Amino acid sequence: MNITYRRATADDLEEAERVVQQAGNELRVRHGGRAAPAPPSTAFPKFCLADGPDGLWVAENGDGIVGFGFSWMSGAFWFLSQLFVRPGTQAQGIGQALLSKTLLQAERNGADNRALITFAYNIASTGLYLKNGLYPREPLYRMAAPAQIVAQNLADSGYEATPIMPWPESREWLAALGAEVLGLRRDLHHRFMLGGGAARAVRIERAGRPAGYAYISAQGHVGPLAIADDADARAVVATALRGALAGGTERVSMVVPGRADAVIAMAAALGFRIEEPYVLMAARPFGKWGHYLPSSPGFM
Repeated sequence: MNITYRRATADDLEEAERVVQQAGNELRVRHGGRAAPAPPSTAFPKFCLADGPDGLWVAENGDGIVGFGFSWMSGAFWFLSQLFVRPGTQAQGIGQALLSKTLLQAERNGADNRALITFAYNIASTGLYLKNGLYPREPLYRMAAPAQIVAQNLADSGYEATPIMPWPESREWLAALGAEVLGLRRDLHHRFMLGGGAARAVRIERAGRPAGYAYISAQGHVGPLAIADDADARAVVATALRGALAGGTERVSMVVPGRADAVIAMAAALGFRIEEPYVLMAARPFGKWGHYLPSSPGFM
């Protein structure tokens, strides 16, 4: 098969995300999961493409795009957002070639760490990442529950939530909390989310002091969510869940690290069940994963 590789353009992204959907669904169904009904949104890839094209690559044959690699950087931290190859063209070296292209972004920008989140059951991908110096660091679980069940069981946390103002007014305290929890600033992501990429963003407080922040989608998904060192993790998450329920959604969901055992226990008591397991892989350890809930595998 004659495969060519090039930097992605904005016009490629819809087709590229259809490849992501097809490859992801083939994997999910094969492992007993449910197929995603629609391709991932192109909003964040378009945002990153406008910020800098080095991290977005496509693989093509005569029939169109057969693979998509997408990475982003935050300071000196490199993250692989998406790496998918169309079913029927896998196991031909396309994934490694696209990974090598995206890793050029890390090399050119002096990355001091590299990371990604992938399906825990995808042993082909985890093997590929191991060969490239990325190692399993943290299990993560997408958990979901009917909103009505959560509302019946959710107690008052004693914390308060206030809306976060649009970018850039909220920049410094958000950046400081992100650096405290993850060891890196998330300016790129806050700029995207507070510029219209999220339905709502809330500052969670106790006695007027910041205890965390949370983004809440229109579909009831909570994350990313960060928790201050001196805050009660369960109370911060409960406050964010109450905000999700206020949106009138039928179900709520979040991605919870295995290290956040108190949050997992609370979620189980509220009626949450695990829908999909992931694994965080990185060149070296980072982050306080009892204090951070990612948004999704591609966004972290």
